[in-house]
Amino acid sequence: MSPLISFLLFLVISSLVIGNSLDRDNRLKVLSVYVLAMLLLSSSMISTEWARMTSELVDDETDHHHGLPDVWEGKQVVCFNFPGENAPGEYDDGRHHIDSDGTKFLVDSNWNGSGACVGGFSGFEIGIELLDEAVIASGGDFAYNYTQFSFGIQIDSIGGIEPCDVAPCSEDFSSGAWWGINHNGQLAPVGISDLPLENDSVITLTIVTW
Repeated sequence: MSPLISFLLFLVISSLVIGNSLDRDNRLKVLSVYVLAMLLLSSSMISTEWARMTSELVDDETDHHHGLPDVWEGKQVVCFNFPGENAPGEYDDGRHHIDSDGTKFLVDSNWNGSGACVGGFSGFEIGIELLDEAVIASGGDFAYNYTQFSFGIQIDSIGGIEPCDVAPCSEDFSSGAWWGINHNGQLAPVGISDLPLENDSVITLTIVTW
């Protein structure tokens, strides 16, 4: 249930409780003040939730926020892309969108793949910091394992999914797969632990094969 709907239900129920405890002469006046005060105190939440509920996907293919909710334009985003129905848990029916506070608010069932994008962030300068914050916002659904090398980290699995679980990996290394990192639509020139970010960076982690 969205925060806005929860708030409205709380407002209705609490108003009924308060109204029933008052005499008829004071009921309207007290309830009017109460409702107005609650709306003013919750105006920021209402505005944010309304923006989520009415958001549309960016359709400009030249924009690296293409396919993402327009409320995230100018913000930092991390996308976890999985082939077909190979996403963890509840994320196998399209691309889900999770706001920076953990609110799940939009599913693109027409997306070619599955997984989720976690966005609405700002102020992060290095890729690994943004990735870690996105994992936290997802409730740990996209927690990752990695191997540390002298040149940085190699991501081994995300959400319990290893690349070779969903793509052919031969013992003679004639075929294989790994978690690739794109930054603003281009292959990242460095690893996630060294990747410098922009104010509107979009990091995409997807399984790449050879």
